[in-house]
Amino acid sequence: MICSNGITAMKRTAFLFILGSLLLVRSSGAVPPANNDTNGAYRLVFKGVYSGTGKATVTPKTLMIRASLVDEKGNDIDFTVQKITVANNRFSEDVSVAGRTINIAGRVDPSGGALKKARITFTYGAREVGFGRATGEHN
Repeated sequence: MICSNGITAMKRTAFLFILGSLLLVRSSGAVPPANNDTNGAYRLVFKGVYSGTGKATVTPKTLMIRASLVDEKGNDIDFTVQKITVANNRFSEDVSVAGRTINIAGRVDPSGGALKKARITFTYGAREVGFGRATGEHN
């Protein structure tokens, strides 16, 4: 009986210690990066339902994308997005491209560590169109 009470007390102590530790951990999602060199122009490569190349311009609060792409049937697509809101180097928004509503979601990563230059990556797509991915690096 003494042994089982001791084990129960140890389990409670361990649980409270782990819970207290988790409460002290600070989320890094809201902290802006120390080296934010993400602003400026990017060269983009698109793959998926739309393929081709384009350019993006990133400011502290917005993203603009302009690309001439080709769909899977060989049709030309003017992939132009004037303004997407950027917050904490992340973005997600429904936009109108070639008469269709497409969701674009991604992030802009500052240089540092393994990245020699800042980069942008995002997915795009809609059920009736298809899906794809674009990536690029800072000019």
